[in-house]
This record gives sequence, structure tokens and C-alpha cells, in this order.
Amino acid sequence: MGVRVRSFCSHIACVFSLSLLKLFSISFVCFMFLFSFHIQTPLFRRLFGLKLR
Repeated sequence: MGVRVRSFCSHIACVFSLSLLKLFSISFVCFMFLFSFHIQTPLFRRLFGLKLR
């Protein structure tokens, strides 16, 4: 009984961590896409160039 409950809990934890990882990766990709879009705008590129010097 105890072993079954423990395995069930570990299974839930595994699924939860996987879904959390998927959510994190999706949000990270969206963030990178927005960041690259901002860099392509001339004003942001000029500001970024000033920061690099």
C-alpha cells in the first residue's frame, strides 16, 4: 500500500516538473523572440550600441 502511494506521488512530481519545464521553455522562447524583435528596431539598436561602448 505504502509503496504504491509513494510511486504515485513520485509520478505526480515527475509530471508536474515536466509541465513546469515545458512552461518555462515556452516563456523563455517568447522572451527571446520579443528581445530579438526589440533589437531589430533602430532606436533600441542605437541605445544598445551606446551601452556596448
